[in-house]
Amino acid sequence: MQKHRAGEVCNIPFRNERHFCANGLWYFEARGGVQKGPYKSKEEMEGELLMFIREQNMSNQAIQAS
Repeated sequence: MQKHRAGEVCNIPFRNERHFCANGLWYFEARGGVQKGPYKSKEEMEGELLMFIREQNMSNQAIQAS
């Protein structure tokens, strides 16, 4: 069952996994269909995904502060 994210008050949008493995290499997909990768392992991809999310959050905070 999908749950609301912080700040969501409307219907829950469809969400799918944004990571995948193709030909033994791992990728993740950002908004707009941008694919990041390839990574040699799921663990490496997950680490890069966490860094990507942190960078996006920092950019959003900088935009909101200005």
